[in-house]
Amino acid sequence: MTVRPVRTPFLDLRPADGWARVAVRDDLGILAGLARRGYPSVSLRTSGDGDEHRLRVLAPGFAAPLLNLRLAELSTFFREPPRLRLGLEVLSVLAVHGLVLRDPRAEFSPDRPRLPGQERPGLGVFATVLERLRLWAEDWGKDGLLAFPPHFHAAVLLGRWLRFVSPARQGRFEALRRDLAALSLAESSWAVEEGRVKDEAGTAVRWLPAEMVAPLTPDLRGYVESEAYVRAAAEARDSVRFRIA
Repeated sequence: MTVRPVRTPFLDLRPADGWARVAVRDDLGILAGLARRGYPSVSLRTSGDGDEHRLRVLAPGFAAPLLNLRLAELSTFFREPPRLRLGLEVLSVLAVHGLVLRDPRAEFSPDRPRLPGQERPGLGVFATVLERLRLWAEDWGKDGLLAFPPHFHAAVLLGRWLRFVSPARQGRFEALRRDLAALSLAESSWAVEEGRVKDEAGTAVRWLPAEMVAPLTPDLRGYVESEAYVRAAAEARDSVRFRIA
């Protein structure tokens, strides 16, 4: 799959103050969740960098944002034959290029261990923010919400709502989850990160970000639920086994 930015800049389509308010409006409890963590007063900052647009939620007295969100509106071009047969060639998506949630007052502990890529523990609002983005994309007529999980644990967290666009990648991911099920999320993600997970040939698993999508239209939903997708994912899952070295 290849992606291209839409021609009209995101912030030009929606005024910065307007889309920032939508991003954290309290109908889903995002602001209430931040207040419960001890941040009842926050400010919003928006900016753009080329085709990418950013929202930061800041708390008084802290330089690092509580929420750092990077988005882009993209047109995706499907070139693989199975998708073309389903009529999926060009789709419009809201792409999450980065989402960091951090509690600057919190410390890691045995109950809240550090995950790969984390500098501070999270804020407990990941699912709520993701739902806001999904509804946002749906309201704006997008075919899907796209994300690129940078670590294994991120894909696990996203996997409640998103699937890999590639059925082969989805199947391999399901095989990893199956074979690492005895470990905690932190243990399994660190094992992948540190190259301690091996396939049957003894090759270390290397995590590479790839497109995951939450389908929002019947066509895209039909693709990830199609017999061809499900069969290809199952074949990929059943063809590989992983172990901890």
